[in-house]
Amino acid sequence: MPRPKVNSQMTTAQAARQLEMSPSKLISWVEHGALPPPSSKDGNGVRYFDQEWLRKAREILESKGIHTVLAGAVS
Repeated sequence: MPRPKVNSQMTTAQAARQLEMSPSKLISWVEHGALPPPSSKDGNGVRYFDQEWLRKAREILESKGIHTVLAGAVS
């Protein structure tokens, strides 16, 4: 039996887990412009992040010297 196609879109919680931060921290950083906006939003405002977004976010965090769990305010 064929497997269903895997959706490459991640929820906020899934993307935050990939970046080793809390979902609230990810949302804060996105809202303050420290990370790019989500790849898409649905009609209810749910944010979705794709692999390209994740790659860009990692590059930004690495350029800021942030490699693990983030703490403190957006700088």
